Amino acid sequence: MRLHLIGTGSILSARMSASALVDGKILIDAPNGAMKAMHRDGLDATGVDICLITHFHADHFFDIVFLFLEQGLLRTRDSELVLIGPDGFGQRVEHLFELAYPGSWPHVKESTRPRFVELGEGGDWSGNGYAIRALPTEHTVPSLGYLITDEAGTRLGYTGDTVYCPAVEELADQSAALVLDTSFRQSKAGHMGLDDVEALADRHPGLPLVATHRDDDVTSSTRPAIVFPTDGQSFQVTANGLTNA
Repeated sequence: MRLHLIGTGSILSARMSASALVDGKILIDAPNGAMKAMHRDGLDATGVDICLITHFHADHFFDIVFLFLEQGLLRTRDSELVLIGPDGFGQRVEHLFELAYPGSWPHVKESTRPRFVELGEGGDWSGNGYAIRALPTEHTVPSLGYLITDEAGTRLGYTGDTVYCPAVEELADQSAALVLDTSFRQSKAGHMGLDDVEALADRHPGLPLVATHRDDDVTSSTRPAIVFPTDGQSFQVTANGLTNA
């Protein structure tokens, strides 16, 4: 499983807002500027078949309009675009299109063939060679973390924005590597801090923890299992852990 970090920053960071691409096919969150960042990284947005949204804050969601335009403005998809997220996903996308490009949604919808899978209470979906489990997390709005399993059985966890909660521990228990909210040095305002992530590292020795959604002062830790990636960095995830790609 290939993990590409499109962005690793929090909302006021100099880095791109947090987003990731798995195997060139699964986009996790669509924050402001994500499609432009994919172009700069040489990634093909038309190859995305599954989009996972953790929650509907702008720095995780507002580039969804441009994902749809990448997918359907100049072509018609030959398969469904699967979009998994909290309840109200489909309605919010339609509303964003009406704000951004009034009257365009019927054409874009026809050409992109979206299939919205709303898992507000958590749940499972499988298809396209992957099994996706959504787990409710604890943020300032309804939010989901995800466990992604490929056909080889490799499991990648992604917390999205959350305080430390049971879903984070479950993802740590089940994942070969875990990408997780590390917004601040100390947890606050609906986000985990480096203090939470270091405590998780102590409880799960050997589990690679990929710190993302970071303020610019969150740069290092004494725990060697915590990785601080840069925008555009890629990793290979296997059942045995994480290596640079």
